[in-house]
Amino acid sequence: MMLRIFTCTLLTVALASAPSPSHGQGIKGREILGLRVGAVLSSGALNDKFGDGSEIEIHFIEGLRSWLGISVALSSHNFGESRERDSFNRPYDFQIFSVTAAVIAFKQVGKRLSPTIEGGCGLYTTNVIVQAGLYEGTITDNQFGVYGGTGLFYRITKSLFINANAKYHYIFTGDDLEGTEYSFTSGNRTAIYQIAVGISLYTG
Repeated sequence: MMLRIFTCTLLTVALASAPSPSHGQGIKGREILGLRVGAVLSSGALNDKFGDGSEIEIHFIEGLRSWLGISVALSSHNFGESRERDSFNRPYDFQIFSVTAAVIAFKQVGKRLSPTIEGGCGLYTTNVIVQAGLYEGTITDNQFGVYGGTGLFYRITKSLFINANAKYHYIFTGDDLEGTEYSFTSGNRTAIYQIAVGISLYTG
């Protein structure tokens, strides 16, 4: 637990010390609401069992300074059907839902482009859905994780932006033999990579 708290604190301090751009109002006093879709890439045993998948994310940013904000995201990481079946020859699907909060820093480059860097932590809910004829069973676990990411905002109009984003999620899956993810990966850490693009609306 102390390692998790320290990691989140370190990310926050590092981003808060980033230099501020010297021009423009930036995101201070503004809100950003966006939708992104893309791909999620797995690693290790998770990749062996399920491969890669699809991604959809809703995100919200509250501007605190011209270059600094708080970002909250709700994401669905869908890996789909497994490459193998269970002992009863049944297929199963794997999903991860995440709710994350982070500090995000902006750097305005010219009039239209704003690169970003962000880091934070969140709750990751893993679901295994087992098909059994007309019925299905769901096994669910909740784990803690941290993440870091980078992205680009490209302005189309005063309030509409195209946004591309990449994130690295590091999930502490634990070593409980009955745990959803541990039972499939036999590891107490899981890393996934999220790559997505979408649109964002600025208010204020």
